[in-house]
Amino acid sequence: MLQPTLYEYRTLILLMLSALVLAGCFSERTVQDSLEDYSERLAYVLDTELPETLPPSLPPLAASSVIKNDIQELNINLRDFYALQDCELGRVVAERNTSLGKSQLPSQRLIYESKLLSVLETCKRALQESNENLAAMMDEWQHQKRIDFVKSWANLIQTSKEIRLALNNPEQLLSMSSATNANTSINSFFFIDSVKYTAGINEVRPIDSAEFEAQLQMITSVRLPASMWRTQLLLAEHLDALTLSLTPKLQAISCPDGRPTDKAKILRNVFYLFFIEEVQPVGSLINQYHYKLQPLWQAWLAHPAFHDDFKHYIATQSDTNFKRYSKAIQSHVSLWQGFLKRCNLSPVAPTRA
Repeated sequence: MLQPTLYEYRTLILLMLSALVLAGCFSERTVQDSLEDYSERLAYVLDTELPETLPPSLPPLAASSVIKNDIQELNINLRDFYALQDCELGRVVAERNTSLGKSQLPSQRLIYESKLLSVLETCKRALQESNENLAAMMDEWQHQKRIDFVKSWANLIQTSKEIRLALNNPEQLLSMSSATNANTSINSFFFIDSVKYTAGINEVRPIDSAEFEAQLQMITSVRLPASMWRTQLLLAEHLDALTLSLTPKLQAISCPDGRPTDKAKILRNVFYLFFIEEVQPVGSLINQYHYKLQPLWQAWLAHPAFHDDFKHYIATQSDTNFKRYSKAIQSHVSLWQGFLKRCNLSPVAPTRA
């Protein structure tokens, strides 16, 4: 009998590990699974039909071309350009005029603008004694480029592929397991937001390209806001419909003299096992991340560099739809509280044999 080689053993182990990983990915329950099971069990106990769980989609973000800020180029005449050859500014401006420089992604354009502001400050100081006229002109350039820097920062947030994916294209619904990198992702969002302060009046700090791109990668790999917003939309739509359908059904359940019937106890168990144990924890995550990110959304909504269409999208998801989701949760819980109180039941874990 032939014995497997060491290579074949390794290959077999890798295949087994891959299978386990894939099985774990496909077997993970989502909040949609919980809602589906919740409705199916309630429908079975009540012998009725209840709303299906249909996954909603987020409305699209406005096209990048519509909400993009126009950025002025720094135009320098040949005489001044040659006067700057001993200064790094000449080289940086020349970089922008190459074919690669003209096709910069939003992140690289922002990094370039921060570098341009930094060398403007350095060159201006160097030329204050030798060429006062050119130094004064650089003051004007600096003022304009500070404005352009903020516009570039807003363009990064509104038009970059990384952040648009994170705001509008969730790869999955929010779950307890997806919370692993959530807080890191939130920190990355605030890091990207803080970059607008690097072009301060008294100090200009060039953006560290490697760190900046790493933060963007974290944002797009987690896509926390989009996952959170799609999940809150799913919960709002499904629970609103479910509460509406359940209200007359639960009211029809008899609990004579406040004594719970077997059906009432079974309904309480279904409520606990699926809503309390599975749906509500995901809702708690939504609340947690919502309040952590809310200062960021409020700052963006107040910032003049963002387009009105972009602000409308952020306001709809972070405020309007969050309130709708919160109301749906509250209404659903209130319905069950009334039913449990009428039947002298508490939302406790069912007794297991």
